[in-house]
Amino acid sequence: MSDGVMYCAKHPKTQTALTCASCGIPICPQCMVSTPVGMKCRACGTAKASALFKVRPERIILAAAAALAAGAIAGTVGSSLGFFTILLAFPYGYFAGGIILKASGMKRGLTLEVVAGAGMVLGGILAKIFPLALAAGVASLGLLLCPTFWIAVGISAACAVSKIRHL
Repeated sequence: MSDGVMYCAKHPKTQTALTCASCGIPICPQCMVSTPVGMKCRACGTAKASALFKVRPERIILAAAAALAAGAIAGTVGSSLGFFTILLAFPYGYFAGGIILKASGMKRGLTLEVVAGAGMVLGGILAKIFPLALAAGVASLGLLLCPTFWIAVGISAACAVSKIRHL
């Protein structure tokens, strides 16, 4: 920088008025990376995922347990309410997504979305199969053909994933 004119850190002959939003070094249009929070240098703009998306293994286990429990509730209650299942599945799914988010330490990411969605569906299926296996000795999958069961579990799982993806 001389006489109030900045030059790109990587291209010293190129004048610029841009600086990296993270580290503050001067960058030219060829070096900049556009990000949601402004223009950054290549080193800052292509950095690894933020701490928001780094979920510790124990938090994934807690989130999976919360998703299984939420799915079991959705599957159990959903098939007994008939048409009202559709109306109640949306708010319940967002509520369950909030519980799963809290169990994960308010983290986000694809891994957590898969854990939430798969956990809720698996929890709903297990809630249908397990009591039947205890009572009859053999699991009857006939109750899994109930459409309101799949509506309740599907909508609530989708809403939970949506809650995790978009706060």
